[in-house]
Amino acid sequence: MTKNQKIWLIVGVSVALLTLTSFVIIKRRKRTDKTKNYIIGDSQTPFIDNASEKAMRIKDKGSEDALWLGGMGLKWLKGAVDKYPVSKDVNSIIINIGTNGGFSQKDDIAGLVTSLKEKFPNAKLYAVKGSWGWGGIKNKTESQVNAYYDIFEDNGVKVFKTAIGKVKDPHGNLPIYKEIGKEIDKEI
Repeated sequence: MTKNQKIWLIVGVSVALLTLTSFVIIKRRKRTDKTKNYIIGDSQTPFIDNASEKAMRIKDKGSEDALWLGGMGLKWLKGAVDKYPVSKDVNSIIINIGTNGGFSQKDDIAGLVTSLKEKFPNAKLYAVKGSWGWGGIKNKTESQVNAYYDIFEDNGVKVFKTAIGKVKDPHGNLPIYKEIGKEIDKEI
């Protein structure tokens, strides 16, 4: 083998290794494998997203077409879902809603579930129990919150065991989000 052939062989192997390394790095990036498992809901949605390796928000900025926005309740979410295009390629929808409506038993949970099944016909539906013990939901109890999410279960939604729970403020990277993220990743 000539000197030039050896150089080209080394260059070729180096390029191949660099390409393989780049591919592995890209595959390991958080958002690469999460594209069809969406988290929707209220202001706690980004914290759940940050804690999950397999689920993400549709868009980073909250809006109607992102299906999440701070301060919004179930009625708003249902309206946003109703306007969303049918997406047959979505594997999972993780619903994070209820806190801003005070976990009202009057919420149209069945209507939200029906809308989600229409817009995401191939998706499994999950729900994360929200937070309480702060602001306007300071006096809510865990049993009231559980009763709210029982309605989701009655409508065919799998509710994750771990709740955001009774906290002073859910708007931060609380340790509970890591537990929720692990539970989501294990399931989906």
